[in-house]
Amino acid sequence: MRIVAVVTFSLPVDFSLSSLIEDRAAVMEPLRSCFPGLQSHATEHGTADENEAATDERIVLDYPEPNHAARIENALLDGTVRIQDTDLGVDFTARVYISSLSIGFAVLELPECPDDIDLHIDKPGRGTQLRDLEQPYRKALGRQIRQWCESMRRRLGPLDSVGERQDDDGMLPAGRMLWWHRILLEPGENVPVSVRVGETCTLGETTCTVGYLFTGITGANDESLQEYVGGLILASQNWLIIDDATRLTSTQLMRIETDGPHNQDEIDRQYDEILDLTDKATFRSVIFSESIRYVSNAQLTVKNAVDRAWGITDEGRTLTERMAALREIFNLRRERVANRRDEFRNKVIVALTSLTILQCAFVWYDFYTEDKVKVAPEPRPFIAYAVLIVVLGGLLLVPLAVSLKRRLTAWRKLRRRAAARPAATAQRPPVQVVPGPRSAPLDVDQRPVG
Repeated sequence: MRIVAVVTFSLPVDFSLSSLIEDRAAVMEPLRSCFPGLQSHATEHGTADENEAATDERIVLDYPEPNHAARIENALLDGTVRIQDTDLGVDFTARVYISSLSIGFAVLELPECPDDIDLHIDKPGRGTQLRDLEQPYRKALGRQIRQWCESMRRRLGPLDSVGERQDDDGMLPAGRMLWWHRILLEPGENVPVSVRVGETCTLGETTCTVGYLFTGITGANDESLQEYVGGLILASQNWLIIDDATRLTSTQLMRIETDGPHNQDEIDRQYDEILDLTDKATFRSVIFSESIRYVSNAQLTVKNAVDRAWGITDEGRTLTERMAALREIFNLRRERVANRRDEFRNKVIVALTSLTILQCAFVWYDFYTEDKVKVAPEPRPFIAYAVLIVVLGGLLLVPLAVSLKRRLTAWRKLRRRAAARPAATAQRPPVQVVPGPRSAPLDVDQRPVG
């Protein structure tokens, strides 16, 4: 039995998708230098002169190929690299695929193993034979991935279009192998239950049964195997996009529950965080959905089967509901903070108003109880009358003016509606009465009796 391992690992950097659309070349050269010895797969057909000469007969969307048709290429790098580790005694060739969504993949084939090898690695005390077979390759590939990621931090970190991936907020660790998915070629009967009852899809004469840790393929050839790996890579990217957004959304929900917001500064900070989360999740989903439209039917079939087997579609619906709930809860808490602030302000206004009225009372009491002040030429009588006018104006004229303004505004709206109603009626076409069929008069003998 042959086993092909598809290894998913996270990159230590996040690519700015908008920058990749505008200036992709600024990222490609430093990224390529992080993978010494990489032999890239051919992505262009013919030289530039040949393509220029064949402009009249060249078709833009000749075949499903996201690297040529989509707005942004999903694959930044796609090639093979040789990995040698003398300490572990392994020497193998792996395919390396670096996605624009900051996800990496390594595809390698393990040595042939007996058909009766124990594959039940999800059970305690089982699967030791498979783990012993994979161990040197996992160590060698893990060391190589660590070197690639360290080189990406040094070479890509200073670029404006690249940001460092954060390990906080419950996110999956950066620059690490995340999981191995094992493709069992002609596995026979010795397969885990998860594969026997998994999602099944067919690629011509090839039958694929997708499980969580394994995929069983019967009747495989090189073409169908490559198509399956391509579809599995697409589904893995979709899983990680949804998983990142889910973790960030859950963390933000817990933060709102425990930390507030309780003031305007916290509102502004959390508003920016929720805005960035929504923007990033939406943009990544849009870019991924666009690239999906240009893949082959075989890869799309595999991607849909993996989505069903891993529950990606249902998790995507749940993510949409969680993000909507996050925004609603944040808006409700923001309204509560605003209401508390308005309530405190109203209390201050009431206190100041009461103090002003009390001061006015004392001024007039002082004015009328002191004869010298009442008839003296000093400015105190003028001040007293001015205070009286201001108080009366504030208590009577201001509310009256506000009420009159509201009534005037409502009256103007009614006038506009009344003026617009005849015009709309005039523009309306006249109703045409369609005459119905006329019934002939009944003869005397045909008239109903009674």
